[in-house]
Amino acid sequence: MESSVRNKVVRRIVLAAIILAPLSLNAKLAKSNQVCGAGIPMQDFYVNRNGDITDTGRSSEGPVCVQIHYNRLRFNLALNFQTTYGKGVDLTSALTGQAAGAQPGGGDVSLSADEIKLKKILGWLRSLDADANTMRNGVTTISNLLDFIDANIGAGKEFPAQPLASSYKSLKPVLMRAQARPEDALPTDLSPGSSCPSSGSVGTPAPDSIIGILQAFKANGGFYSTHQEDVDAALTIAAKYRCGVQTETDLAKNTAILRFWDSRFQQIGMRTDITDIELSHVATAQIFIESAQLNCNNIFNQSSTTTASITGYDESQSLSGNLAIPNPHQNQNFFSLTCASPFSLTAGIEFSTIPSREFAIVKSAGGANNTSINKFGLTSDSSIHPLPIALAHVRLKEFMDHRFALHGSAGASGNIQGQNSGGSSAEFLVGPSLSFFRTMYFTTGVHIGTESKLAGGFKVRDTVPSDISSVQVTKSYTAGFGFAITFTKP
Repeated sequence: MESSVRNKVVRRIVLAAIILAPLSLNAKLAKSNQVCGAGIPMQDFYVNRNGDITDTGRSSEGPVCVQIHYNRLRFNLALNFQTTYGKGVDLTSALTGQAAGAQPGGGDVSLSADEIKLKKILGWLRSLDADANTMRNGVTTISNLLDFIDANIGAGKEFPAQPLASSYKSLKPVLMRAQARPEDALPTDLSPGSSCPSSGSVGTPAPDSIIGILQAFKANGGFYSTHQEDVDAALTIAAKYRCGVQTETDLAKNTAILRFWDSRFQQIGMRTDITDIELSHVATAQIFIESAQLNCNNIFNQSSTTTASITGYDESQSLSGNLAIPNPHQNQNFFSLTCASPFSLTAGIEFSTIPSREFAIVKSAGGANNTSINKFGLTSDSSIHPLPIALAHVRLKEFMDHRFALHGSAGASGNIQGQNSGGSSAEFLVGPSLSFFRTMYFTTGVHIGTESKLAGGFKVRDTVPSDISSVQVTKSYTAGFGFAITFTKP
């Protein structure tokens, strides 16, 4: 039976090592919580004692630091992300060796061989019974500790680092005793070197077993009448540790449980050889947090959605003696990260510093006999004029949880003009933009637009020759300063 228990414990420890291989590394790095970069927005989630994540269904846009607060002693946890794109003493020492606690050379030479053997057996049985109580209380202490930690993991709660350290200090002697106990402690009704049958209980105790020897002492009338109290006390205890008796099976079970939980404590940096000073420096609060930083690294015109899931293995089932590998508990898609395309389109109004002029032939004073004459003039002259514009932006950097962003921008505006201004034309704006909440964009930069001039070398206020009846205008592209306010579509 113990061999089977031992094999189960080994399998469980190997499984825990495989699952926690990356988590153990993170735990070491997380002593100062450096898993996520400074200034990264946090999304905190809490795993309750049932393995369920509270407050699921949240969504955010990256970068973001996902922090899972959970009882790491209770759970082995695997955090997964999926991204989609879219567009004691044994019997031999009791019978032949020294009794527990006996000092070398301290035997009473006046005692007979049977009296010495009885004292050794009784001392061993009392040590065995004390071990059984110690192992049982140790399992109860661990169970209570898990419940206490569960109750202190949640939003707004402070992790109980000091109570955890204090509890472990009290558990250290129990864990050390569990490790020191022989793996094949012999039940009291078996011969040395034998083991319990698969069916559990045995009928008549073997003559050379603990109970067999004690029954022989009881059958010896003279010896029993002198040592009745010790013989009866030894038989009472020995009866509790026969094959298949609940006390015997519980001792083996609880010893295996404590050995397993000793390995669980070691995974969070708590060892039975740790000093009190070293224990005070174990960053348990950070070890009970699993963190992962999610960034948006979209290229080209792509958007993406990353969903987070966890698989938890509740190790607390071992406290009832079930040392099989626990069933996985899934929390699928409890959080999603959206990464918008770095490209965006906006429309709005631009103000250009390239002059906008409309020419005409105007009647002007200055003719003979107080008559008018025709001169080249302006009916519209604006040094700053508005234009409708559409802009394409590529996001370069965002700040303050997507409230502000810096973009590189380029776009086209429509300069709607009549023929006396040279006609309508397409003009362009190139430069940086600052956006607010990805809705309002402010763009400044170089405006490449058209500038109108009179053709034929004429200038404004020149007299119009008699053979010219309409204005002729030339246009050419030039550079100026532009400023635009644009918005994304609703």
